Amino acid sequence: MQELLGQGRTADVFRYDENRVIKIFHEEFAGLAFQEFQTAKNIESANAPKVYDIIDIDGKKGVVYEHIKGVSMLYLLQKAPLKVFKYAKLLADLHIEIHTRTANELPKLKDSLSAIIKDLKSINQSDKGVILDYLSKLPEGNILCHYDFHPGNILIDSRKAKVIDWMTAHIGDPCADVCRTVLILQSNALPPNISAFEGNLINIFRRTLCRNYINRYTRIAGVAWRDIEQWMLPVAAARLAEGIEPEIPYLNNIISSKLSEMRC
Repeated sequence: MQELLGQGRTADVFRYDENRVIKIFHEEFAGLAFQEFQTAKNIESANAPKVYDIIDIDGKKGVVYEHIKGVSMLYLLQKAPLKVFKYAKLLADLHIEIHTRTANELPKLKDSLSAIIKDLKSINQSDKGVILDYLSKLPEGNILCHYDFHPGNILIDSRKAKVIDWMTAHIGDPCADVCRTVLILQSNALPPNISAFEGNLINIFRRTLCRNYINRYTRIAGVAWRDIEQWMLPVAAARLAEGIEPEIPYLNNIISSKLSEMRC
């Protein structure tokens, strides 16, 4: 195996040759490899890296991509946090560009959210029924949604920005996609072993990034905050299924608050 370029929860990325990388999925996520390959073929023109092949390597599944010789927006924000306004604008503009496209071969977002919520063990049956009934009344939509769109999944070099990690892509209401991004950006989960001062600083910049991203997206796309916010309950509930421990209290608070609002 060649040079390790990045590590993630579902896969690691290695240099494959001079112009390509290979994303090798961890064994427990091997089933996602074909799904990601098919998705990548469907959305190649959406500021996404070109995909070449899916292969078996050392008993694992790997997807071969164009090598984008850049660094993540998250890294750039950490190095130059005062550029938060510039990156909030780019974040919104990239998302708006994605939302000009359709990809009818992809699964429907509402169907996937419904299936995930039905399988949740951490929400009681009564609350699940309320959430699923509420979800059924939300817009369907037929727009390409990345559904894991955040600064860690945007690679930037001197000439362009590319969006990576499309294995969660669906078609649906773009406001649901934006809601998922907002949910991630507003999370109060913090890295381990940092001081209270550092934690407060991180949260200030997160809120600034999120607020400016929302303001630009809603202004350019011509949607209202309520169109995005209406998705928060089912999107937060489905996020629980990912089992990200530091986020669980944050997500439960959102779900409890939204359910309480509905019962008033």
